[in-house]
Amino acid sequence: MNKTSKNRFIAVITAAITMGIAGGSAMATTVEVPLPAPGEFTTDISNKYWPLPTGATFAYMAETEDGCEYNKLAVTYDTNLIEIDGETYTTLIVRDQEWESEECDPSSATLAEDTHDFYAMDSHQNVWYFGEDTWSIDEESEFCSDDGAWLAGEDDAEAGTVMLGNPRSGDRYQQEYWEEEAEDWGAVLRLNAKVSIDFGDFEDCLMTREWTPLEPGEVEHKFYCPQPGDSGPGLMFIEELKGKTVYVEYVGTDFDFDLPGDAADGFEFPAMETVGSCTMPPE
Repeated sequence: MNKTSKNRFIAVITAAITMGIAGGSAMATTVEVPLPAPGEFTTDISNKYWPLPTGATFAYMAETEDGCEYNKLAVTYDTNLIEIDGETYTTLIVRDQEWESEECDPSSATLAEDTHDFYAMDSHQNVWYFGEDTWSIDEESEFCSDDGAWLAGEDDAEAGTVMLGNPRSGDRYQQEYWEEEAEDWGAVLRLNAKVSIDFGDFEDCLMTREWTPLEPGEVEHKFYCPQPGDSGPGLMFIEELKGKTVYVEYVGTDFDFDLPGDAADGFEFPAMETVGSCTMPPE
């Protein structure tokens, strides 16, 4: 993003955040949604704020103090069966890949993380998160690490709602739960936020505040902007507050450059086993 557009972008987002915090000042209400039975779920995820049509891909970019990050979600046609209290839930696999480049040059980017996320939507259009299978670079060793991987129904982990079917200002909800490992929360700030980025201008966006008690002080503001025909993800923009603000911007359905281990190029999960971002641990 050039300097002029970035300044405009930050100004608009700052205004949206200011209005969003004011608009989200209503008394917080914790929404507790009991896990429905397997028969109430579908992998056809059509929530207007977070639709995940199979076969779709979505690309994001961010400039950080350490360089640039490139992130792509690929909604697969595959499913994963998860056992919870003797019942089997069918979940949709969404592949989430992240690359890093200190020089902000895609040709020097390294695959830093490769994840399978497991989602399903209930009959009230609440989107549930059932866990993840993830591999990332362990900078303290030569091996890839699966730290952070978890599944609902194992080790007392529980599925959570990542997007409510009928969000209202002030709603707060738990997105995942695995004690001391995965405890993300979300809160609805407003339903009429505006977002202006290079990709386009958007209105009537859902603005959320997302955080985890495991990392005090680290907060994300996310903007989910519905698209005509529910053809893509509502998520257009993320503002990460981690001491220094990082803007993660939606840039379209794909990148116009090659990245090592990209699922679109046929690399099987986890791709770092092939591209050599780190060494897979011995079996």
